[in-house]
Amino acid sequence: MSGKRRKRAKTSNVILLAMGVSTLAFIVAMTIIFCVKGSIPDTLVQCYFGGGGVEALLLAGIKISKVRAGDKPGESEDTYHDESV
Repeated sequence: MSGKRRKRAKTSNVILLAMGVSTLAFIVAMTIIFCVKGSIPDTLVQCYFGGGGVEALLLAGIKISKVRAGDKPGESEDTYHDESV
């Protein structure tokens, strides 16, 4: 072991990563469907990307709760402050 600590992922980064991976999977799936069928289900596309609004609300809620809790926007969640220095 090298003694390095692994930083915890921020909640907003985890949500963004999950949305990015699911969007990539959706795009790949729609490309395959288009190649096989010759068209894509437009309603499904509208509903999927409309869900991005839900993701925006989740991130806004996380940000608002952190601001109300007193966290500063530039601070890391795992920041250690040594007051003796």
